[in-house]
Amino acid sequence: MADMHMQYAIAADQKTVYDAITTRAGLASWWTTRVEVPETVGGVVKASFPDMPMTWDLEIVELTEPTRVVWRAIAGPPYWAGTTIVFELSPGEDGGSVLRFDHLGFSEVNDMFRIVTVGWAQVLGNLKVYAETGTPTPFFDF
Repeated sequence: MADMHMQYAIAADQKTVYDAITTRAGLASWWTTRVEVPETVGGVVKASFPDMPMTWDLEIVELTEPTRVVWRAIAGPPYWAGTTIVFELSPGEDGGSVLRFDHLGFSEVNDMFRIVTVGWAQVLGNLKVYAETGTPTPFFDF
């Protein structure tokens, strides 16, 4: 199995970052503007990306405000189904937050794993900018 682990210091409180991960307005401001976001456990986040014939379907497994969000990939590109995405938030310095991000359960380190690792690093950088400034910076803007 192959897992990704990243950490970001964000100069925004946990609630602000949590909302950026758990609401349609939030996800559309840093990830993709074409996204459906139910706000309850068991719902399925459906994210679309340019030139991709399918949606990324992410079942919401856990919502513990304002500290933890867990998604389980149920559909999407090769190697995603069955993986787990975890956002953990803790207090940071000066009222900010620390985001620990894990994407777990890839079957192997292959080209898709490498592409996804770079992709998450890029979009989570946009999450940081959005949470700190309130300025939308979607990576994929339709």
